[in-house]
Amino acid sequence: MSSQEGRQSPPPERQTGAQQQDVPGSGKGTDDASNKSEVNKSQLENLSSNPKGAMDDALKEKFKKTEK
Repeated sequence: MSSQEGRQSPPPERQTGAQQQDVPGSGKGTDDASNKSEVNKSQLENLSSNPKGAMDDALKEKFKKTEK
């Protein structure tokens, strides 16, 4: 018997209890959105326009002109 790729879930009437979703989602997230605009604004202010890359310092050091 060969393995099947992309197997689908069995139809709802054949699913076990662990596969079934007994209670549909309430549509409410876990995030407290009471001061979301303030949080977003403070996070936006702390962003740099062009963040430094991981190798920027090494690249500058590599091509730095030496003084004679």
